Amino acid sequence: MADAAGRVLEGNVVRFLELVSTYIGYRYDDLDEVAVTGAIECTDNESTESWFSYPLQGAPPLSTYLARAVGGSVVSIRVEGNIDPILAARIETLFDLL
Repeated sequence: MADAAGRVLEGNVVRFLELVSTYIGYRYDDLDEVAVTGAIECTDNESTESWFSYPLQGAPPLSTYLARAVGGSVVSIRVEGNIDPILAARIETLFDLL
């Protein structure tokens, strides 16, 4: 079990999750987008109890944890699962780009 963590601009959260989903063969769709974007509103990255978790059921299955900075436009994201070095590099690159 490994994890990757970083931050993206709030407007890039959906794109981040779409790309990670592509890497693991999960079809991220409009219903996923509605669930995630609606839930982020009530999160707080400074409180461990206020993070939103969302599964991506691909190969490997991943758990994502998201929380928005209060008063800001940045979302902290943690991705957990059986992440190999190639997938880890791809996820870390997304954090750098988005």
